[in-house]
Amino acid sequence: MIMKKIVFILTAFILLLALLLPMNISATSSSATLKGPDTVRAGDTIVLNFNVNGSGILGASGTLSYDSNQVTLQGTAQKIASPWAVEFNGKNFLAYDNNLSNPINSNKTLFTVTFKVKSVAMGTNIKISYTNVKTTDGNTDTNLGTISYSKTVAAPLSTNNNLASLTVSNATISPAFSAGTTKYSASVPFEVSKLNISATAADSKAKVSVNNSELTPDGTTDVIITVTAENNSKKTYTISVHREQDPNYKPSGNNNLSGITVEGFLLSPVFSEDNIQYVVWLPYETTSVKINGTAADSKASVEVVGGVNLVAGQDNPVKVICTAENGDKKEYTVIVKRASAHGESGGETIPPSPTATPEQTAPPITTPEQTAQPTTIPPETTPPTIEPEETNSGFAWWWLIVVCAVSLVVGFLIGYFSKKNIKN
Repeated sequence: MIMKKIVFILTAFILLLALLLPMNISATSSSATLKGPDTVRAGDTIVLNFNVNGSGILGASGTLSYDSNQVTLQGTAQKIASPWAVEFNGKNFLAYDNNLSNPINSNKTLFTVTFKVKSVAMGTNIKISYTNVKTTDGNTDTNLGTISYSKTVAAPLSTNNNLASLTVSNATISPAFSAGTTKYSASVPFEVSKLNISATAADSKAKVSVNNSELTPDGTTDVIITVTAENNSKKTYTISVHREQDPNYKPSGNNNLSGITVEGFLLSPVFSEDNIQYVVWLPYETTSVKINGTAADSKASVEVVGGVNLVAGQDNPVKVICTAENGDKKEYTVIVKRASAHGESGGETIPPSPTATPEQTAPPITTPEQTAQPTTIPPETTPPTIEPEETNSGFAWWWLIVVCAVSLVVGFLIGYFSKKNIKN
């Protein structure tokens, strides 16, 4: 009797184990997760990854669930590569292996879903879920239930980018520091090459950086203090510092130009710093010209005088004056020659074209109309006939006489020597 009970209990246990074993294998063969950022604030854009993990998975499905008063759905995007496809139909998704030859055997991201967090209060719990999530190996479906992402809305990031204090130990800034004042000035002797600055942010979560450049002698240098708030907004404070010149400094006397340019026209001759006279020719239609000079020394200054309201047919001097650091000046002159108006003669003398000399010029031919003079005709008297003056045709007859005479002499000599040769 006892033996029968033992056999019965063992048989029942084996049957129960046989029933539970497939269920445990199915339940642990796949899983899913919905993951996103650890911290969520009002106004944030959050991207959630939907992952499945297991072996032999050929498909998955589920339905999206969220509170539209807390977040706004902005979109979804497939992440798993082909031959897998992910289809979205409203809030439902269906992912599958098109070829049934590339099953998921590890943790894979099927897709992402993006939300915009609305202006909810700090401490609000945001929950986004996929319900009725299932995976399949092609033969058996595994119900994973509801997969959720849940976070509590954190306090917004601080926007405080003010300084609490700003002190300079080796200079006096003006005006006195105030968190709302961002522009300051200071003057230092030549011996001070950098400011000793101490700046403290009003918010412990903000960061302070100082661009403390070396101060330029006899110049003004801007020292920039930047405060970056927790939310990454920035605010800059500027100290404009004038440093005195080195007492042993000697200013440069270099008043040379390194070049002169004429916009649109050619300078003649080619520029040389030792040559101070130049010329440029312009057509009549051009009434002004832009001439630029470049100083050889960066501390020198250049001034151009003239170049507008150019007078046609005259020399229009343009002065290019280079002033050295020590005040010495050097003047370059560009003579601008603007052509005269068409058909007019200006101050610029144009060389005449070659003409015939008096010996080569034939006397003018006078027509009867030019030589006739008015004649008073008495009554019943025949008017006198006015003969035109004989004009020189310009033909040199004496050249013809000379040529004929030379021809006769040459002919005679040829005949004479021909007869003499025949007799011999």
